[in-house]
Amino acid sequence: MPAVELLYQAGLSSFQSGSLAVVNAQVEPRLRELCSKSEIYQLQQSFKPICDDIVGMGLKSKCEIDGQFDGVLVLPSKNKRLTFSNMAKAILLLRENGKIIMACANAHGAKSYDAALKKLAGYVSSTSKSKCRVFSARRDAGFDEEMAKEWISAADVRRVEAHGLYSQPGLFSWDRADIGSELLLQYLPELTGDGMDLCCGYGLLSERVLKHCSDITQWHMVEADHMALNCAKKNVQSWQNKVQLYWQDAQLDDLPRKLDYVICNPPFHTGQDQDIALGQAVIAQGCRSLKRGGHFYMVANRKLPYEAVLAKYLRRFETVIETQGFKIMHGER
Repeated sequence: MPAVELLYQAGLSSFQSGSLAVVNAQVEPRLRELCSKSEIYQLQQSFKPICDDIVGMGLKSKCEIDGQFDGVLVLPSKNKRLTFSNMAKAILLLRENGKIIMACANAHGAKSYDAALKKLAGYVSSTSKSKCRVFSARRDAGFDEEMAKEWISAADVRRVEAHGLYSQPGLFSWDRADIGSELLLQYLPELTGDGMDLCCGYGLLSERVLKHCSDITQWHMVEADHMALNCAKKNVQSWQNKVQLYWQDAQLDDLPRKLDYVICNPPFHTGQDQDIALGQAVIAQGCRSLKRGGHFYMVANRKLPYEAVLAKYLRRFETVIETQGFKIMHGER
């Protein structure tokens, strides 16, 4: 039984009424029942595809939670520092004697999060099932508020010295420029006209391109993670008169069309798992966004099978170079 099922099951057992919040909420049938039993509920999720799925259940989600709650459920993110921050925020959201419940797969660090909650709250109650751990605590006099503030601060948005941009823990390659993006930048020509950075992250590619290509007239930035998009907005502030940012699912949502070019470092993971179809869907969307004669520039891990998608949507394409485990590809619609 996955951790999300165990967490919602524990929530249903613990909270029969009152106010409830879920941090990093995920879609699962028990979520609707949890919300129906709550007098007030808030579901936090900043990733657009999951937000859309939550809305599809007839529920509401938001990127940030506010207020005070009788219970807060927390699912870990992929980044430990961000998870610690979410744990700390969850305890601060609790009323006196309110209860925080977490669940995590053993393979994803359950033991360390259990220990961290004990350190933060002063004690913890935990059980194990189906290779997962469910653990909980209450907010009382043993709660360490200063530690909570430190954990939150450690995951805040900040300017990162390694690349000079605003970023934060939990984002892809948040504290360094990733090799793939650096390679793509090396092989991009001078860009002019209207273009798009598809799956822009915190804006590494966009900031570099806008800095060096003065003849760009309109620049679209599409990103599914609202946290990343907030950072991207800060990083391209100097070009705000020509930039438009979109919080969108690059697989499914309508994107800008008839563009002169699209650049893309497509994602290929869903949660902890590799998802080749995700990258293929994003690439197809990017190609469809081009006008006739428009150019598509992308970087990908060398072994990922994206050529068939490019062949389907573009008149021609080529692998510009393969190096350091990556391939730079260029095509024309």
